[in-house]
Amino acid sequence: MTGGVAVEIPLRWSDMDAQGHVNNVRISELIQESRHQAIRATSAQGMLDTGIIVVAQDVEFLAPFVVDGSPLRVEVGCSKIGAAQIVLNYHAWRHGLEVVRARGVICPYDFDAVRPRRLTDSEKDTFESMRVEETPWRPVQIADVSRGGDIVEVPIRWSDVDRQGHVNNVSIAGYLQEARILATTSWSSGMKRAGDHLWVVVRQDIRYRRQILPSQRSCEVHTALIRLGNSSMTLAGSIVTDEGSAVDAATVLVCVNPETGASVPIDDQTREALVPHLITD
Repeated sequence: MTGGVAVEIPLRWSDMDAQGHVNNVRISELIQESRHQAIRATSAQGMLDTGIIVVAQDVEFLAPFVVDGSPLRVEVGCSKIGAAQIVLNYHAWRHGLEVVRARGVICPYDFDAVRPRRLTDSEKDTFESMRVEETPWRPVQIADVSRGGDIVEVPIRWSDVDRQGHVNNVSIAGYLQEARILATTSWSSGMKRAGDHLWVVVRQDIRYRRQILPSQRSCEVHTALIRLGNSSMTLAGSIVTDEGSAVDAATVLVCVNPETGASVPIDDQTREALVPHLITD
């Protein structure tokens, strides 16, 4: 029998952000944790020891949730198995409500040879047992803005580096968030995460193109506005290394009423301040 594996992830108070719900970067960390728990104690467990790299991850934030003592239930399934990579699908639930869905492309990696390696037969068998139907996704534009946009230098912390010796994919999501908030709040005071409206991340797609090593000391993160809608916007983010763009991402923000959680139009003053930063090419 095939099908996804369900795991439960305890939440921590530190998962909450200033807007009173579990932060989007922490959700990416919870997805990572669910992946490890689903693979642990299977014939694919060796991948956790020898190394996995995340090639791409898309996350859709369906509903905000808080820390209340209940765990996050995540169903982890596999929708595609290749020679050297797999596509995993995640569905996260709280109190019977689906709050997050995600998909990620991962591959086993030989860090001694510095290259991806092929899946073993036993690893393929594990992921075959986790087979699920592929979830359809609405496409989101991902642009390389490494030569434009606003630049924020984000220092690399010791704790950002994982056991494989590179900056972890969740830490990279944190760099994108840091640069995004600093850039947008410098464009307009209406982008501050307080007041009569909030800005909520509803979608983030990230493409990991190169490893980021701690020897780099800091990351040059570029942020650009590439779409401005009635109540939402799309921001592109790129992280630059000497070899070119290491990460490209798209983040969709929605302006919401903090009391009702419903989307509201971007006010005229904020829109007027944002327009000069819109990149249309």
